[in-house]
Amino acid sequence: MVEPAFGPFLFDTSAESWLVRSTDPAVQRWFARYLSLHPVHVSAITVMERMRGYAMLVSRSAGERRAQIESARLAYMDGPGKVWPIDAAAALIAAELAALLPHPPTPPKHAHQIRESHQERLVGWRFDILIAATALVAALPLVHNNPGDFEAIRAAIETSPERFPNAGPLNLIRTLRLAA
Repeated sequence: MVEPAFGPFLFDTSAESWLVRSTDPAVQRWFARYLSLHPVHVSAITVMERMRGYAMLVSRSAGERRAQIESARLAYMDGPGKVWPIDAAAALIAAELAALLPHPPTPPKHAHQIRESHQERLVGWRFDILIAATALVAALPLVHNNPGDFEAIRAAIETSPERFPNAGPLNLIRTLRLAA
């Protein structure tokens, strides 16, 4: 288990979404304890990804389900927590990572019964790079749900530290370790 007091942490999009949706009592207790100590920290990219996800779900839903999604979207807009911007420092780190890792290390994903295209996977990969760069600039451990992608980023930073002066290491925490 990762002690919430060791935070704050930066939450990747999938990790933040997973924590909010989890019905596991241990995860709910962990998250409540975390929130009693820290706000949720996310990248501006996470806010964009979450809002895009809500918009896509609303466009494919109707009636009561559509109203529920719209309500969740509005609630998210009221308080995503501490949002870290993509500033020049994050952009420079992300540029180095994108040069080192031009292709996603994992195949397209399936989410909400939708399969990513190759182009969408590439965009998602670049978003993950920006989120990792944000974690490095903020000097926060990154809580994530996709080790295949973030471990590749961590490895690139560790094998080419000269390209990332004053940044790193990228500290990663899997969501499954939070309340285990």
